[in-house]
Amino acid sequence: MYPTAIRRLILIPLAAASLLLAACDPHPKEWKTPNMTALTPRLQPLFEKTKTVCFGRFMVDVPASAAVVWGGTDVPLGVTIYRDSVDEVKGLAQKFVDELKSEKAIYLNNIPLLISVDEMRQPEGQIVTGYEGFEAMAELKISGFFRLNNDGVIIDARPLKRQKDEVIADIKSMARRLRQRADDEAPAEPGNCIEHFFLSDKQNPTQDDLMEHIRIGFRLKEFPDAHFSIYVAPSNPHNPEGDSLQAQWKRIKEDPATPEEKAAIAKIKYFRESPRQIHDWKTGYEVLVLNPDEEHVHSYHDFQAKFTGVPHDQFRPYADIQFQTGVGGNAAGSAKASLTDEEAIAVWDKITSTIRGRPTRAVPAKSADTGPRLALGELAATGRTCPETGWWEHDAPGPAGDNRRQHIRAGDRMPHVVAIGEPSIWQKLKGERPSYRTATVWKLVSYDDARSLADMTTQPTLIAQISPSDDLPKDATDPRLEGGRGEGILPNEKG
Repeated sequence: MYPTAIRRLILIPLAAASLLLAACDPHPKEWKTPNMTALTPRLQPLFEKTKTVCFGRFMVDVPASAAVVWGGTDVPLGVTIYRDSVDEVKGLAQKFVDELKSEKAIYLNNIPLLISVDEMRQPEGQIVTGYEGFEAMAELKISGFFRLNNDGVIIDARPLKRQKDEVIADIKSMARRLRQRADDEAPAEPGNCIEHFFLSDKQNPTQDDLMEHIRIGFRLKEFPDAHFSIYVAPSNPHNPEGDSLQAQWKRIKEDPATPEEKAAIAKIKYFRESPRQIHDWKTGYEVLVLNPDEEHVHSYHDFQAKFTGVPHDQFRPYADIQFQTGVGGNAAGSAKASLTDEEAIAVWDKITSTIRGRPTRAVPAKSADTGPRLALGELAATGRTCPETGWWEHDAPGPAGDNRRQHIRAGDRMPHVVAIGEPSIWQKLKGERPSYRTATVWKLVSYDDARSLADMTTQPTLIAQISPSDDLPKDATDPRLEGGRGEGILPNEKG
């Protein structure tokens, strides 16, 4: 087994695997420019044919033969793609429901952990809400299980209880804005490329909507031990320098934990340590090293560049770019490096120099949720989340002159209405008309998002909006409705 000091260096991200040279050492200008090291004759065929891969809001060119490996994606909620696996996602949905139904929260009157199962029609799927655990009653786990053509999609969130309705609305919005894309497609509209899909931006995204985490990797077919990866995330607005590779590495050099670690660091071969700019990313620093042979561990190249990014700028985020050789079973040093020092540096320079922002239009092509609109006639019950912005009607008996229409935005609660009851004899004598607040079933009748003054002035004044603390009356649940409580699985596949 290799020394503890070296093991520690391997386990720490590459920020703890390279050293800062003396500050007075001038950095060659060519270190900051693309294609800094020429390709060797053995590498030239590898890059004769390349492909452009879109990830998040960015693109990169890699050899056409390279395998693309996607990691975890949060945009801002977690999204997992199941290629050609609709049935698998259905099974996972039912498994999640069964698990929540079978467990009970022992500190809240032994109620089941399952809270609700809301069905969706566009896209087909369901949203399952349950408590995260037996005791953490303030936290929830909400998962949306969807079918998009032949692919299955799961959108996950773990919000606080008070955020439940907001998160369910976000899951629905994300599901409707997702569309499949070809692997070589780089859409021109604002949004994020994820595995096999594209998620377009909301019309007016908030900073919370832009909390994007994208992870992607590449495996070189001709050199299978060579692994390249990119991770982008929001820049730290409070302490961006806390993510600085230069600062992290300086601390390691100046304060090694043990004499053994200090000796191990001295064995590392350094190729380059320098500020690095890649196109519009100007806050970067790169460290390129070769870790030495140790007992049971081959020497391997360990290259990294980090960009602290610009807070609140999704086009200049935090970025962590890494390249390692000698990788076997996801462990660096398990295999003998197939690239020479010169070749490893050339591959690094060639790929990193192509990372760039994806050209996009200034505004989204469509407003609000850009997925297909729900069909007119869609039903939604009082208390449920509105699935589509537009004009909705109800059939409950109302005051004279009530046109029973109301403009409701997607994500809002479907309101209660005030209905007119039959007056008693005494009420008839006094000329009174009894009214009461009741749940109803709303029907989507128009997509017209514009609210004219005439429309607004004819809205009934007695319609009241349900408050978050109101209990949903029994008559508000209709098993026919999208958003009604149920315990089924995803809708059956269409032929």
